[in-house]
Amino acid sequence: MQQKTLILKVLQVISQNRQKRLEYEARKKSIRDHNQFLLEAEQRGISIGEQRINALNTILIDSNRIDELKRAATDKVLQTQLMDELLPKDLP
Repeated sequence: MQQKTLILKVLQVISQNRQKRLEYEARKKSIRDHNQFLLEAEQRGISIGEQRINALNTILIDSNRIDELKRAATDKVLQTQLMDELLPKDLP
């Protein structure tokens, strides 16, 4: 409860001082922008990973390499080797 009271007092001081309020709002905006950037980067990374896995799975299925497909689903080393071997180099 004391921490909540302290925070409220700090916010009251900040809200009364225009410069401090602007600095506080700028910090909050910077934090929000940074968090949004990280979220978007994570989403792009997931999307690229999904594209690569789907491309590898398609190649293995089309080549009737079903046993390798099954193993690659649980063996990260084999999966990476197959991606390096089979995926086009321009695929992200």
